[in-house]
Amino acid sequence: MTTPTSYQPLHPSIRDQLDPEYVAFHDAVLEFCPRSETVPFDPVASRAAKSPMAHGGQKLVAVGSTEDHIIFGSDDIVANQVNARIFTPEGDAPAAGWPCLVWYHGGGWVMGGLGSENGFLTHICKYLRCVVVSVNYRHAPEHMYPTAADDSFLGYQWTVAPEQVASLHLDTSKVALGGLSAGGGLAAIVGMKIASADKAIPKPIFQMLICPVIDNSVTVDTDPAERAGWKASQHSPWLTPTRMQWYRNQYFGTDSAAAAKATIEWTASPCYAPADLLAASPPTYLGIAGCDLLAPEAKAYGAQLAAAGVPIDVQVYAGGTHSVLILAGIHKLGKKLVHDSCTALASAFGTGYDPATSPVLSLTD
Repeated sequence: MTTPTSYQPLHPSIRDQLDPEYVAFHDAVLEFCPRSETVPFDPVASRAAKSPMAHGGQKLVAVGSTEDHIIFGSDDIVANQVNARIFTPEGDAPAAGWPCLVWYHGGGWVMGGLGSENGFLTHICKYLRCVVVSVNYRHAPEHMYPTAADDSFLGYQWTVAPEQVASLHLDTSKVALGGLSAGGGLAAIVGMKIASADKAIPKPIFQMLICPVIDNSVTVDTDPAERAGWKASQHSPWLTPTRMQWYRNQYFGTDSAAAAKATIEWTASPCYAPADLLAASPPTYLGIAGCDLLAPEAKAYGAQLAAAGVPIDVQVYAGGTHSVLILAGIHKLGKKLVHDSCTALASAFGTGYDPATSPVLSLTD
């Protein structure tokens, strides 16, 4: 029998800190996956390939309807599209309209799309009785910085425009932002773009940031006394320093001087926003995986928001990795994050959420 090649074994210094369910999954599956940053990238084939995390995600639950819309672009030029997938609950809308979550997917600005995090999003739609609009911004390297941030803001504006509000029966007094990983950073940026917009736009009442990308200027070599860099978290699995840098190169380019300049703009790294914009961020749920490369910058951002007077609920999932939400279908820690984030969002909407009657189910295939 041929021994499979071990491409990314767990580092000895991190193994005992990790959730045992994740360790078992990593040792059985992820360790033997080639590092994606070492494999030639093809925009079509790479994005179509099935992730080894796929069977660990949440199962889709039934909602009233699922519809895809083109926000900007054309049917035949997918790369030039900004589109959205809209999940609507079953039944009639409340008299005031549905609450709404505008969501931005993960994938390092490069991967992901309308199919991302759908199990989580249908769960929110069904059990919180709210419309979910998943905005699919254009991806790098075809569309580099600041395209993702601009498209994400456009997606929010489209959602709260009068024609969409009427069509979707939305309550614009109950709109929230949310996102995972790169999408979490984009959600934070969109919240501040709304606050700084020239024209009046319905403002989000809440934001849900899960394992967000916050500071694109840091590396393993960043002095921890100056900024919360990657030194302490560099051995976290799956999202490694080299993988994260590969994503950055696709989005910001490989010109080091230009990229360094771009990454200290708040539309790239929300932690660099001026104090008045940080203070204008909506109340926040910040879900942080304890063993995530990005945990230090997320914790630092939570402290920034708190210092700016933003109401914030920071939850650290000890032993969790950057994949904690993606594996919620099979891991208890991911299930806890789902229930915690849904409870926080329901509270912001002024509605209820009962984890006991809102199961998180695993996929069977």
